[in-house]
Amino acid sequence: MKLLTIKLLVVAALLFAASSAFASYGVDLNVDTSSLNGQSGYLELQLNPGLSLGSASAQVSNFASDATLVGAPVLTGDVNGALPAAVSLNNTLAWNDYFQQVTFGNVLNLRVDLSGAAGNSFALSFYGANGTTPVLTNDAVNGFATTIDLNDSGAALNNLSSQVAAAPTPIPAAAWLLGSGIMGLAGLKRRKQ
Repeated sequence: MKLLTIKLLVVAALLFAASSAFASYGVDLNVDTSSLNGQSGYLELQLNPGLSLGSASAQVSNFASDATLVGAPVLTGDVNGALPAAVSLNNTLAWNDYFQQVTFGNVLNLRVDLSGAAGNSFALSFYGANGTTPVLTNDAVNGFATTIDLNDSGAALNNLSSQVAAAPTPIPAAAWLLGSGIMGLAGLKRRKQ
């Protein structure tokens, strides 16, 4: 019985590690663009591998805004789709970028779902009419409004704008269920001893 319990614990730990390595992290981003209402500018989405050698992807969905999207987006790297429909960014190249001209409204909402290896980073940025002057950010160096960095323990959300409200999705219920199952097996082992 002891050997069976140990084997079950090992299998549970391996399943938990595998699910964590390829877990998905979601963030709902709500941006107050009212200070730019009626002005022309740009929205940029990026997924870049940094020092990571592992694959990752970002899915942008649930885009809702009173902004007007102007023309076709400029896609660089492994990027597919166009707002307001879903946009997929993958880290297969060093630079994966979605650049869209907009006439700003009062609000812009979108959801970002990230999955893959640690070391990859997603960024949301806004620029003025010239396409190079950052707006809606406290990050004068890089111009990022928000970044989401995949790391070994999940994802780190870095909000660099007072106009962006970010709501991370909680840990999936499956992870909590698996964790409680492991704890139950440990308790069962202790009780049998």
